[in-house]
This record gives sequence, C-alpha cells and structure tokens, in this order.
Amino acid sequence: MPVAERRHRRPFATRRRSAGTAYPSDAAMAETDAQLLVRRESWSSWIAYWFLVPWTWLKLTIHNSHGILRVWDIIHFRPMPPGLIGPTHPWVTGEIPSTGEPIWPRNIVYRSPSRLPRDSGEDDEAIVSKIGGFLAAMVARSAVVPEIPWGRARRMPHGINYIHGAIHYNAGFILLDDFRDGFRHFSDPAFVGEARRFARETRRELVVIFRRRDYDLVAYAEFIAFVRTMLPWFCNSNGPKKRVLWGNPAPYPVVNIITGNWIRDTYRLKSAQGRAAVVRPPLDGSGYFCGGPYRGVRESVRWPERMLAVLTYFRIRLRGVRGGLFFVNRKKLIPATLRRQKELGIADEPIARLEFFRRSPPRRRRIP
Repeated sequence: MPVAERRHRRPFATRRRSAGTAYPSDAAMAETDAQLLVRRESWSSWIAYWFLVPWTWLKLTIHNSHGILRVWDIIHFRPMPPGLIGPTHPWVTGEIPSTGEPIWPRNIVYRSPSRLPRDSGEDDEAIVSKIGGFLAAMVARSAVVPEIPWGRARRMPHGINYIHGAIHYNAGFILLDDFRDGFRHFSDPAFVGEARRFARETRRELVVIFRRRDYDLVAYAEFIAFVRTMLPWFCNSNGPKKRVLWGNPAPYPVVNIITGNWIRDTYRLKSAQGRAAVVRPPLDGSGYFCGGPYRGVRESVRWPERMLAVLTYFRIRLRGVRGGLFFVNRKKLIPATLRRQKELGIADEPIARLEFFRRSPPRRRRIP
C-alpha cells in the first residue's frame, strides 16, 4: 500500500564484504540515508502497478520471443560469417572516426549523483570506457579472417559478437550507485517514461552500469525482475561475480536493457553501405533524462517481482549443465573442464546459487 515519505532501511546491505574495500561509517551512512528519500506513492500509481504487471509481462514475453528468433536467425538459420567488419571498424576500436577519441563517455545519457564511496576508485568516464572496451573485444573476435575457432578463445557465435557492437557503440549509458539507487530511479514513472522515449526516438539500446562492484547476488536477481516488471524488455544481469540468472561476466554490474534496436543495426552489417551506416554519432547533448532529480516510490522489491526472480532462477537450474547460456552449448564449450570437475568430485555450478529464503539470524535478548 502507499507509504508515507520516510527513511528506509537498506534492504540490500552487502552480506559479504571484499577484503580491502573501504566502507563508510554508520554515521556517514546514516547521513547519506537521510538524503535518499523516496516520495509518497499515490493510490492511482499503486493501483496502476498491480493492473499493469500481467500486461507488462505479456509484452515482455512477446518481445523477448521475437528477439530470440532473430538471434537464432543470425547464428543458425542464416549465420553471419566472420570478417563482415575489419579490425579498424569503429565497432572494434570504439573510436569516433572524425576525432579518434573513445565514444563511450560521450554516450552517457544520465548519471545519478554519486553518494556512496566507490570500491574501484574509477570515475564514470573510466567505468564506461572499461565496459565499452570489454564489449568491443568481443566484437574483435569476429572481425578477423580466418576465423578464430569456436571454443575458449571465441565462446560466442559471430552473430552474437556483432550484437555487442550495436550495444557498446550505439547504446546510451546510465550510471547509478547501487541497486537501491536503481530502485529509486526505475520506480519513478518519469524516469521510466524517459527510458521508453529514448528507445523509441533514438532506436538505440540502453545499458545501466552500477558503480559499486561489491553487491549481493540475490539483490541483483530481484532488481532484474523489478526492471522486467517496469519495462516490457528483457535484460541481462552481468557482473564480476558468479553468474546471476542469464548474466555473463563483466568488469562491473551491467544491466543490458534489450530494447530490440540491436536488430536493425546488426542486420545492416550484411551490406557495405550498412556497415558504414551503423557507425552512429555520439549522444552528447541529446536532451534525454533531463527532468531530474528522479525520486521513485520505493527502494525494494515487491512480491510479484520476487516471484519472477525465483521462478527464473529455478527454471535455469532445471537446465542443468547448460545453465544460463541460452544460445551456446556449454557442455560442448568446456568439455575438458566439466570432465575434470567430475573426476575430482566437484559439483558443477553453471550459475550462482541464490538463497532467496534465507532466515534472518535471531536477535539477542538484552539481559537486565
């Protein structure tokens, strides 16, 4: 139900802290929490949420099914060959052709005020550049002829590697502190409306990057389910820790919101004219996400989103050795590793084990 504006507890306080990471004192965190207030939720907004949940999930399923068919087309039905772009193509180098500078910092469309200490010490431009360079390296594995054999050196089919070019070079980047910050933004209808407008008008993808590299795995899964309830688009939970749901390794926690605009750019690679057209100009000064400060109505997950996270998790667990790799046969990708684990009696964990139903430790009673 709607709640009055108040200071919330940190629902996703990190349960495991990395060694050597500097964390704020309780007093500093309390002062920070005093500034991070969510606004009061109206009755109409609360009712609209429950009414739109099934409709959003239905649109998400249809949209994601269309995307899956498109991926199958470029990797199986009409597989894209290697070498459609060369090593000097901007999708591989990440550089703006006219200036030679990296495009990623100029594609930042929104960054929240950084209120928490960063556990990496890198600024926003460095974080975005690291993510962009990581994705560009994937594209580079399909930009050489003769091709790199499929295996450890090139884990993904060429079509999927090309998709990452459409994401890292043309997408708009959003930088937030942590998942609480993400809840506050994506529970604001104005922020969600801007995300929809950006995807509709620019026909680009959206990438959400979190500055904090230390995060709770269950909280990540719940945040992904939350975003998939606010927007009718699939999204991946990538990050430096163990794989969460359908996620993949990444230098920072990165949520790729799959708007479907990658389809247009990726298919353009099939012609020489299209390969030049996919190099789109930077987004600086685009005029999106200018209606802040954004203050949503909550900082935590609701039961439909939690249910979606739990069902998604167990669905992936039932896939067995395939795990969260939907388009790649993991059993054929790393047969030697799986065989060695079996010989040593090591259980295979394709994705992180998530404990959604952890019980809080009992409180100690004060002895008078």
